[in-house]
Amino acid sequence: MVVRKEEGFTLIELIVTLAILGIVIGVYSSLYYSGYKSFSSTQNSVDVEQNVRFAMNYIVSLLEKGPSEVEIIDNGRGLSIKQVLTDRGYRDYTITLEKPILYTHIKESDTDSRGSKLQLAVNIYDFMVTKKSNNMINIQIIGQSDDNGSNRFSLSTDVFLRKSDINVQ
Repeated sequence: MVVRKEEGFTLIELIVTLAILGIVIGVYSSLYYSGYKSFSSTQNSVDVEQNVRFAMNYIVSLLEKGPSEVEIIDNGRGLSIKQVLTDRGYRDYTITLEKPILYTHIKESDTDSRGSKLQLAVNIYDFMVTKKSNNMINIQIIGQSDDNGSNRFSLSTDVFLRKSDINVQ
């Protein structure tokens, strides 16, 4: 009589294997999820920081060109910068915040009745301009990625205006 050896897995072996596989997949998925959340949070922080830095650099570069008139508007929530162009009249930049977007409105001379409204930066929470002296203003921009206040980043700078006085309205 020939004895045949049955090949295969028992039910207990299959259950143990599935349990171990379930634990390994669970650990891997939790590590993946926490890594993704960390990456997403870091990416949001970088985006907010880039937006705030870009807006600040843009505004400071306009002010460093020696505008003929600078006016703080909306109780310090906006800024109007008028530059005289030698051959074409003037260019007026108005920077305002309509949460969460910081806009710049550019108007060329008196002939340009509408001008153009452009997005300067997004995810901006606050924009404040204060007069420190006759020729110096402080600009503060605060950005954040959501309404909960997470990923908050702020920049503040003082700008000395060489050629123009500051009007406050």
